[in-house]
Amino acid sequence: MADNEYEDLDKLLERAAAMDLESEERWEIIRKIQRRADRPAFDAACAFAHSDSWAKRVLGLDVLGQIGYKQNRPFAEETLPILIQACEDDHPYVLGSAITALGHVRDPRGLAAVLRHSSHPSEDVRFNVAAALPSVCDDPPFAEAVTALISLSADPDPEIRDWATFGLGSQINTDTTSIRDALAARLTDPEEDTAGEALLGLALRHDPRTLPALLAMLADNPGNLIVEAAGELGSPEALPTLQRLKAEGWQDDDPRPSVLDDAIAACSR
Repeated sequence: MADNEYEDLDKLLERAAAMDLESEERWEIIRKIQRRADRPAFDAACAFAHSDSWAKRVLGLDVLGQIGYKQNRPFAEETLPILIQACEDDHPYVLGSAITALGHVRDPRGLAAVLRHSSHPSEDVRFNVAAALPSVCDDPPFAEAVTALISLSADPDPEIRDWATFGLGSQINTDTTSIRDALAARLTDPEEDTAGEALLGLALRHDPRTLPALLAMLADNPGNLIVEAAGELGSPEALPTLQRLKAEGWQDDDPRPSVLDDAIAACSR
């Protein structure tokens, strides 16, 4: 890729649109344009977002989601209606990019457009919804957004369950019986990360169901979400197992080693 930040926009966009959606070079081009905050860059992305080609529409939306982020997003107001309109697109890749972009823009005015697709037949689109909802649901979140996240936390797809459980447990602060029950239902999820997110969400709410599940998970080669949950709960009953993990060098192989020391300190108080 050329080093010139302002090389021909059309050539850059055309080149990126012809690449695989997951291509690292494609995303390098997207990030390069997103660093810009000038009108020509925004207009070029908008033109692609309205293209007859689904691949170009996807590219334009991917750019628009974070264009100008280094300069406080000067085109945010103009971007929002484009993204909302794109949520009417029939192509699942375009729809997914529009929903993801709304999550990046983080404006509650995009909530209704995202919510409409919480039961979409495409697993990819439902995943995009689960990931975007916590960013567009306002604070405190609208009840409809919470209901959608609860439903998605029980989705057949494991990645959707994981992200929806993360959203319910840690990304929103609301504490209701229905949220707690939805998190408790995921404590036995076959996906370790989903169960860990559920445990952490219950620990943050100091739900009484947390401690027995925590002690069982700590005893079974726990990941850092489990250890973090121990720290949030701060229960002395977890201290012996945490100290054993420390003695066995658990922290030496974990990407977040300090979480164990924090949990030990919290449970020692």
